[in-house]
Amino acid sequence: MTEEIIKKTENFVHEYMKKYDCSHDWQHVNRVVRQALALARMQSQTKQVDVLVVHLAALLHDVDDAKYVHHDDTKFSSENFLVGLGMDSARAAFVCRVADGVSFRKELLAEELHKQGTGDEDDWKWRQSCVELACVQDADRLDAIGAFGVLRCAAFSGARNRTLHTPKDRFIENITYEQYVQATDNSAATAISHFHEKLLQLAAKMKTDQGRQEAQRRHDFMLQFIRQVDCEFAFGDRADEK
Repeated sequence: MTEEIIKKTENFVHEYMKKYDCSHDWQHVNRVVRQALALARMQSQTKQVDVLVVHLAALLHDVDDAKYVHHDDTKFSSENFLVGLGMDSARAAFVCRVADGVSFRKELLAEELHKQGTGDEDDWKWRQSCVELACVQDADRLDAIGAFGVLRCAAFSGARNRTLHTPKDRFIENITYEQYVQATDNSAATAISHFHEKLLQLAAKMKTDQGRQEAQRRHDFMLQFIRQVDCEFAFGDRADEK
């Protein structure tokens, strides 16, 4: 039954992701699944981990992604889908909570509300303690940074007709939820500004020790990449001086 649920979920997600651009395609999902399962195996050495929940949540984490879904679109119910495959409702609900909790923007909002003292404290504590969420979230964030992060940022920018870099690049430090939502939908923002507003912040937000270690390597690569962008752009200024 377990293998059948996984296979049918894979088939569904593989078809579903065809509607997105290549920054959020099946290959992205597949990388997140592989990384989430690797983190789950490492975490299971010291903690209890529901690996099936990790696997299915990783598969479903980008279904109904807010960046691609219109307000009038019919919302897909992952819980009903899993129950229809034979999973018990409580475990299916847990999978969906984890998959829904992965989102950077949703955690950004949850963190803001927590600091203001107006958020759901039980939900905030769950976000900090749920091992399954940590595995899937770290895996998704790992795929947003490093070499694949560079490729995906360029791909998303191209799909949205977003400028890659300008000499007047401006980025928002300590970006808020509202600012992040606006920047995601704003074609005036640049790919390089996205590095500063989100991607370079992710290494510090990892929740597993193994995720933090790998994130730091990918973070360092992105810093090197941005230095190279600045260096190449500056060459034109030096040429003008001659």
